[in-house]
Amino acid sequence: QKDEEISELQSNSEAKVTALSGEVSALKSTVSEKDEQIAQKDEQIAQKDEEIAQKDEEIAQKDEEITQKDEQKDEQIAQKDEEIAQKDEEISELQSNSEAKVTALSGEVSALKSTVSEKDEQIAQKDEQIAQKDEEIAQKDEEIAQKDEEISELQSNSEAKVTALSGEVSALKSTVSEK
Repeated sequence: QKDEEISELQSNSEAKVTALSGEVSALKSTVSEKDEQIAQKDEQIAQKDEEIAQKDEEIAQKDEEITQKDEQKDEQIAQKDEEIAQKDEEISELQSNSEAKVTALSGEVSALKSTVSEKDEQIAQKDEQIAQKDEEIAQKDEEIAQKDEEISELQSNSEAKVTALSGEVSALKSTVSEK
């Protein structure tokens, strides 16, 4: 009877060991699969981080272009402002057309203040941008496109202002020589 008990216990024990060994093997396989999935996800995250870094670099380059265009525009405007100041001095001596020139310059100042306000709004919009990895990339692509438009607009505005100021200077020279 004890031999039967021992035999039965041995048989039950072997069955449990076999079942648990099978379960351990299956769980090890599942853990291995999960480790592979985690490694793939880590790789995807690293790729997204690299994409974001590239987009940030593009934005920095576009910001630098805008800064350079602004500096060039400011320098051109400063030069033209200096010429206008000299001509305004001559015009004040002759007392002719000064009101028209002041009105034109006031309009220019308003336009420049408006441009500065637009840039402040753009900066605020940048500060508010939040995104998951994919959304952030899409927003940054959109932002890059906006920067290209701004550069084009600034260049166009600058050329138009330079042309307008050159015309003003020519008109002033003509007025001075007539007097």
